[in-house]
Amino acid sequence: MTNQTDKGTLLVAVDVDGTLVNTENEGEIGGHAIAALEAVRRAGHVVALCTGRNLASVSSLLERSAWFPADLPLILLNGALVWGGDPRRELACHLLDGPVVQQLVALFKRLDTVPMVYGMDGAGGILRHEARPLNSALGRYLDLRRTRVGRLETVDDLMALPWSQALEVGTIDTRSRIEALTAAIGAELGGSVRVINTQSLLGGGAYFWAEVFQRDSGKGAGLATLAGALGIPLARCIAIGDNYNDLDMFAVSGISVAMGNSPDDVKAAADHLADDVTRGGAAVVLEAIAAGAFPATAGAAQREECGP
Repeated sequence: MTNQTDKGTLLVAVDVDGTLVNTENEGEIGGHAIAALEAVRRAGHVVALCTGRNLASVSSLLERSAWFPADLPLILLNGALVWGGDPRRELACHLLDGPVVQQLVALFKRLDTVPMVYGMDGAGGILRHEARPLNSALGRYLDLRRTRVGRLETVDDLMALPWSQALEVGTIDTRSRIEALTAAIGAELGGSVRVINTQSLLGGGAYFWAEVFQRDSGKGAGLATLAGALGIPLARCIAIGDNYNDLDMFAVSGISVAMGNSPDDVKAAADHLADDVTRGGAAVVLEAIAAGAFPATAGAAQREECGP
């Protein structure tokens, strides 16, 4: 991988759902956003997608969008996986061991939530869940994944499967259940795992995710890994996102941009605010980066609106 420290190159890390894609009704990245992403790349900067999606889901999205550059870096599953380089290759992979997967599945079920286990990419990146009653947000998520991605399997008993490793155990449920589940995971597994809570983009904000990863995961850690491999200082990283899982990416980046549709506390943590995803806010920021108009000073922490 070429070291780009002395080239004035920016690393622009862009979230997907709620940032580039309005998950409520969009199944692909729109033409405006793709043109803006390509403009940043033509300007000599590095664009990376930094998302909670797994490789199968991102690959499906990019194929439907007819945009899948061979050198596009990917920070996946909230930093559990990092892909980069030329040719693109795996730079980091943080896995849950089989006994931990079993323990988490049992705990999710004990707290009356529906666990989903995301399998290894080498085995197809299949998401497995049990045939149990689903809340509306989780049901819609699985329906969308079945339609847009596939690689979904319903099983009788997740505990009966011979887990050796997995990338994630997660669920979507009401805030009170997610808070109780998160507290129970912390009490039972301590620092051996990392729980990332985000507001679901399905269900009008009433539902939240609990996603459990190996403890070294996180968008911030993933971005630091990628930046180090590229030779780009974190001070020259621009992070654009909309949700709580983007906060650690904001924390390590020189510049952070929250979408207009972000929760208020996510907006408060960012240096800049973009317009709503429904109005192409991320594309406007990307166009300004490509034109050299944003940021005015790389690494500056000036809170201002981005856009016309």
